[in-house]
Amino acid sequence: MKIPSSKIPQADRLDVVLDVTNAVARGAKTYQDIAKHIRKVERQGRYYRLAAELLGLVKNKNNNSELTDLGKRFVASDEWSKKEIARNAVLNAHVFQRMLPLFELYPNGVIRTDIENFVEEVTASTKKSMIRRRTSTLLSWLENIGVLESDGNVYEIRPFHTYRTPILQFPDEEPLVPRSFSLNEYKTVQERTERAGETIQVLINQAAYDRANATHRSLINMVADRLRASDLIPRSNRFVDLAATKENQSYLFEMKSVNVDNSHSQVRAGLSQLYEYRYLQNLPEAKLVLVISDPLKKKDSWMHDYLEEDRKIHLIWDGNNQLFASNKTEQELSFLWR
Repeated sequence: MKIPSSKIPQADRLDVVLDVTNAVARGAKTYQDIAKHIRKVERQGRYYRLAAELLGLVKNKNNNSELTDLGKRFVASDEWSKKEIARNAVLNAHVFQRMLPLFELYPNGVIRTDIENFVEEVTASTKKSMIRRRTSTLLSWLENIGVLESDGNVYEIRPFHTYRTPILQFPDEEPLVPRSFSLNEYKTVQERTERAGETIQVLINQAAYDRANATHRSLINMVADRLRASDLIPRSNRFVDLAATKENQSYLFEMKSVNVDNSHSQVRAGLSQLYEYRYLQNLPEAKLVLVISDPLKKKDSWMHDYLEEDRKIHLIWDGNNQLFASNKTEQELSFLWR
């Protein structure tokens, strides 16, 4: 449950970590080669290469480094694109996924001591001095990519509408929108996910099939853009299309492409999936949202009341690249229409 030391960067300067890609692109293979390029001692060459690996920019086998596809794209990009690639890579690293909900919960800022206590809670056990160094590195990276800003001893998250955040891709067994920072919450989600192993694989297979559909991807991107515009972080895993949290209220979204022949079966599938997601993610108070590609036809219009009044699931539909819903849903999910 705790993040192992191997998944926590020990390289203080993100700009130097990113420069590792240039070293490898120019032929550096070993950590000794990398150390020379970045002008660090050999031990630091290992740390900085490992940090580049954590970001998915470099891969290494038997001290033989090469660029990943993402690393190749990073090296070939212009400066603006490099910043976006770096920000997305940092935010999708496991340790930063654990950190972001802390700042979401306290939008007015978190003091340094509380951040250190959090890092100590969720990362592998070590000395206090190492916890302070870990915290310094993690905060430095988040400030470097423009996600955090500090005023002395207080750190707060910058509004997400000021830059484009990726849809964060979480591990299947990790809480998407944790309500606390107790590892017991993480343990519950992990245990439920493991017990539902075969069901999880079915959900993953269905999600992969759905996401191959251009209409489905368009719905995900449309809702994710609305979340970002309201300073919310869109996140997902291999089976949950989208999740978000606002003022301690969690939301789970399932997208379905529908037509006149399959709307009934697609709505039923979406309904059951949302209930399963809520259980697996241990979010009994989460609001469930089904987003469909077209409004329901007259023969299926009864399902609107069934979903919203009987099942307490909000229904949203696309209408020419716009989102529509009942007045009640628009009021309760007003952040999607700002």
